[in-house]
Amino acid sequence: MTRRYRTAALLLLAAALLASVPVLYSLHQARAQAIREKYVQLDDVASSIGRQVRSTIGILQELHREMRGSGEAPCSADGLLRMQRFGMRSQLVKSTLYLQDGKVACSSSGALMQSLVLGPYSARAPDGVRVYTQVQVPGLSGHEYVLLERDGYALLVYPEGLISPFVRPGLSLGLFNSMDGRYTARAGDLPQRWATDGTASDDKGHFIDKQADALVVRRVLRPGGTGVIVATPLATLDARMNQFAHWFIPIGIIAGLVVLGMALAMIRRQWSTRAELLRAINKGHFFLLYQPVFCLQDSTCIGAEALLRWQHEDGTVVPPDRFIPFAEDAGLIQLVTRRVLELVVKDLSGFLRQYPRFRLGVNLSPRDLQSMETPQLLADMQRAIGPGIGQFVVEATERGLLEEASAQDVVAAIHALGIEIAIDDFGTGYSSLAYLTTYPFDILKVDKSFTSTACTEAVTSQVATHIIELAASLGMQTLVEGIESEKQAIFFRDKGVIYGQGYYFGRPMSASALADFLPLHSRPGQLAAHNVTAPAPPAGLQPRPG
Repeated sequence: MTRRYRTAALLLLAAALLASVPVLYSLHQARAQAIREKYVQLDDVASSIGRQVRSTIGILQELHREMRGSGEAPCSADGLLRMQRFGMRSQLVKSTLYLQDGKVACSSSGALMQSLVLGPYSARAPDGVRVYTQVQVPGLSGHEYVLLERDGYALLVYPEGLISPFVRPGLSLGLFNSMDGRYTARAGDLPQRWATDGTASDDKGHFIDKQADALVVRRVLRPGGTGVIVATPLATLDARMNQFAHWFIPIGIIAGLVVLGMALAMIRRQWSTRAELLRAINKGHFFLLYQPVFCLQDSTCIGAEALLRWQHEDGTVVPPDRFIPFAEDAGLIQLVTRRVLELVVKDLSGFLRQYPRFRLGVNLSPRDLQSMETPQLLADMQRAIGPGIGQFVVEATERGLLEEASAQDVVAAIHALGIEIAIDDFGTGYSSLAYLTTYPFDILKVDKSFTSTACTEAVTSQVATHIIELAASLGMQTLVEGIESEKQAIFFRDKGVIYGQGYYFGRPMSASALADFLPLHSRPGQLAAHNVTAPAPPAGLQPRPG
């Protein structure tokens, strides 16, 4: 009996040891993975700060080109006005200046900058940009600025502003001069050796400083120029892993099995949804509705926006915000976009031949803006409908513009097809004025969340007006979404808005309903190929049937 108990105990011990091996190995792998993921996060922050720095240098280069090209004297009235406009393009730029003999000759900030203390420049890049650090503004003790200068034209930048948007608990951030190792901006604990010694970094700029117990990303943005450091303590990872080791090893195997079961169920559900979405694409379960777009100035229907819907096999209709994100994650979005454009051809080919000046808006997903297949799909749609038939507009959200290089190529290719581009949801998410100057947008859409408050006393009541004014200043047309009353329609018409959309004018409808709707809400010949009918004068806005 004693031998049986001894054997059972040994088997239990062996089982416990075998069970502990995968748990301990998993802990090791989890820590290594946590470090890799943390480096990804730090790289993302470093890249974002780098883009801020490069954007500021880009503003200087643009200032240099435009001032040289304009022929205006830098310190003339016109020259100062031009410099002031440049200073307003970025929140990071405190002043634009012109230097002569190492001193400020004039600036967009007036006399305040005349006594600016520059000192010798700290670095000079191959493109001729000089960097002055430790710049002092008279009367602002305790604040050091950086001045970027090329051929006399200069920008005064507060370096803390370059990193302040990215400050968060557990991160140390810094900008440094790679020539002298001096920090120009910093937040958190940053040892001096990180700025002066980059030999510990691998080819990605990563290293672990055991003395400081930190994960560090160190990048030099340009040879002899500014560098970026982003770091986080290892202690947070160690504390989390130690806690796991102390409390969860006894139940690690059980927890692992539970997680495995949940993961398998989730994967099965994901694949099931993916298969269902593929089936919907292949079996024609998608359909389009068309919401009219009106000209506010003469209250006529001049176009529509195509809205995708999925009719589930049980008869329920699924809106796009519930399946488009999944289609993007599952790699099916190009198939969905292709199907949308096929439906446009199927629904409206005859309609558009009858009304060739009709404007049709089609929504693109963020992933569509990263693929050069998208312009080809749009070209195929135009070819199928017929050359010169229909005026097409693609609508893109700012989220799709984050990968600037690829998005710019796609946007340029779409424009080359004669298709206008509208920026949708501006001001509701990833808003940046830089997008409006980087991309050649034609139309700026005012989101319905701002439309609903425009005629009220709400805090956001002026946002719509500011967006309209911004669009006008950039030479863009404006389309206001979500108009639900005559009061709103008249308000935006009086603001000079051209296009309006909302339930006041018409709800989303089928292609056949649109064909019946349009003749009742447009002038004869208005949307024909050769429109010779003069626009009717505004005569008040009449409610439109839904």
